[in-house]
Amino acid sequence: MVEVRRLVPDEERLTLLRIFTHSDWLAQIVFAVLLASIVATIIVWAMQWIAFVRGRGAWRDSALAYLSAVVVTAPLLAFVRAIYEVMKVCLGLVNVRPAPDLTMFAPAFAEAAMFLLIGTLAAALASAARGHLTIMFHTPVREG
Repeated sequence: MVEVRRLVPDEERLTLLRIFTHSDWLAQIVFAVLLASIVATIIVWAMQWIAFVRGRGAWRDSALAYLSAVVVTAPLLAFVRAIYEVMKVCLGLVNVRPAPDLTMFAPAFAEAAMFLLIGTLAAALASAARGHLTIMFHTPVREG
């Protein structure tokens, strides 16, 4: 027998925005911190690049320290929050009879994946920016 599958109506579909809006306040704060670190990484990189092009080297060490901090902390923060979501799913599976189907826990899995994605993106951008600035700062300036 062939089972017919239907798409969920648009108003009931799970989207990134719905994942965020249905998260608890702590998850929203962690998400905001990770997004702010992405924006700040881009700003720090752009400001240092502009300063370098103009011949100024202001705040080099601070910029590299900030980018290094994002590389280390963003994935860890995201990983801790993702593990917390997975732990909530496990507790829910154990404490409910009969065991619910996967659709009950899919939003929590999606939230965990979202945190891993954003944390990894923040770290990757910061790592790329740090590498680019390090190369720029250590490359001799050619005159002429």
